[in-house]
Order: sequence, then C-alpha cells, then structure tokens
Amino acid sequence: MTAVQASDDIYRSTAANGQHYFNGRTNFHSNGTQNGDRILPATFSKDVFSHLTLFTGNTMVTGTTGLLNTSLKKSNQELVSAIDHTLQWSLESAQIHGRAITIADNSTLGPLEDDRSKYEITVKLFFLSPHGSSDPLSVDHLHNAIQHLGTAIGATSTGTKIDHFILAIPNQTFDENDLDSSEIEQFTDDVQVLYLPIWKRLSELRQSGKIGRLGVSEFSKQQLEILKAAAVEVGAVTPEINQVNLHDCCVLPKGLIEYAKAEGIELLTHGDSSDILPKSTLASLLQPHLAATSASLLEPNFVLKYSVLISSRGLISRKGYIVDAGSE
Repeated sequence: MTAVQASDDIYRSTAANGQHYFNGRTNFHSNGTQNGDRILPATFSKDVFSHLTLFTGNTMVTGTTGLLNTSLKKSNQELVSAIDHTLQWSLESAQIHGRAITIADNSTLGPLEDDRSKYEITVKLFFLSPHGSSDPLSVDHLHNAIQHLGTAIGATSTGTKIDHFILAIPNQTFDENDLDSSEIEQFTDDVQVLYLPIWKRLSELRQSGKIGRLGVSEFSKQQLEILKAAAVEVGAVTPEINQVNLHDCCVLPKGLIEYAKAEGIELLTHGDSSDILPKSTLASLLQPHLAATSASLLEPNFVLKYSVLISSRGLISRKGYIVDAGSE
C-alpha cells in the first residue's frame, strides 16, 4: 500500500450552486469560499463526520517532538501538538468518503528511505474504549491500525514487519501493590472476555513472523501471571515485554523484577500518559476546524504510536501517531 495521496482527492468547484465533486462523487455544500479550484476547509466545516482517521506527520521533522515538555514526559502533549499541527496544515487535502474523513500530513509519510532490514519499527497501540466498557478489544481496530501503519511507512499490510508491538489496554495504570482476591477475580474475567481475543490475534501475528516481539504495558506481576495462564491455555504466546511508567512507580517491585527475569520478560520504562487522548481533548482540537464534528459523539477508538529506528546508528528517523475515532 502506498502512502496516502491527496492531490486527486481535493474538493473541486463545478458550479455556483455549491455543488462540488470528490473522487467522482457529488457533494453539496452551501458554505465556504473558493481559492482557484480548491475549496477552503470552511466548505465542509459544518459537516458532521461519523468517522475520523488522522495521520500526524513525522514529529522528528515537523518539530512537534520538540514541543514536548521533557520535564513532565507525558507523550499526550506531543500527540496533542502533532494533531493540532496536522489539522492546521493538512485539512485542505482531506479525503472524504461519505461521512468519513481522513486527514494526513502527506509531506512526511511514505516509503522508508532505505531497505527495510536497516530499520527497527516499534509500535504501541492504545485502545481507548470508554471506561467500564464490556466489549472485547476490537480485532477489527487492530487490523485497521496495522493497515494504517503500512500507509504511513509506505508498505503493504502483509509486508509490514513490526519488530516490537506493545498493547496498551484501556484505563490501565501500574499498581505496585498486590491485588486482593476480588481484584484478581475481576482481572481474570477481563482477560478472558475483553483481552484474550485480541491477544490471540496478536499471538498469531507473532507466530507468523509479522511481529518480532509482543508486549504489554503497565502490568503487575500478578496480571502478567493471569495473562500468561490464559494465553497458554489457548496456545497463544506469552508477553515478552512489559512497559512500566515510573511516574506510577519510582522503584520496580522486587517480585516483578524476579518474575520478569525468570520468564524472559524485558521490563522497559516509558512516559506515556495512561489517558492519551480523552474525548474532550479531541473535541477541543477539532472545534476550530470541524466545529460540527467536534460537537458530535465522536469517540476515540485507538491511537497508534510508531517509531522507526535506524539500527546501525541508533537514531530515530520517523515518529508519528495515527488516530482513529468514530461514532455509533
């Protein structure tokens, strides 16, 4: 799959009656101004879109990485800056299909500059299900996220080898204290109902070589044990990485360290916010550009964070985010 191409997908004015074409389909708009044959974003600012896909640019190039307050180390600040930058500079080239809109900073998306073997790709997929949701994490969202990654780096979904994949489940924060019996029972049920279906699919990708190493984020020793037991029962792989935010725990518990060593689990620290993109934050970002959509029931489904490392130099050449949101 090639990178998102927007040059042929821009609204074009055809008559004074407010009729415009997009990908050969007719769309009617009564507002907006024209600039040559390009219609300014105001043309569809009053439309209500039921689905949003947004590709930020390469934050190493756009400068939004530098906007991150490193003293706080909260990656949602970087994400918010990157979304805002994309909305400001890429909205005019948005792709629209029915009530779905795709906004992408195409200037920094596309194929990797060198052979794939020279890079190490790391992905973290944040599922953003509403708190208390009883629905399993969506396998369809996983497939969409991987397909979008292929778009961002100019690779087909079948050819996108991910070296490290981290699954971040909703509302999960690290707790260094042991779970009590009721918490163990609840988490065991959650793993079986909410998380195991997607873990099985990720495990299949791991076993087929599409994923190099598979991990989770913010799991305690007991939670790792529960996930392992469930995975082994269905023939799935067990976690190989566990990310822990040291803002939640200044010193890793000895029990977790010993368990990780015994099980071959790499413990890594990170600075990601556990609530990386609240619905209210997305709405406030959209409001100046897509006012009607920002006031709708658009709910973030997931955020995919990716980075591309030049292996021989230890330098990150690309870093970006993919946001998916929808309404029922």
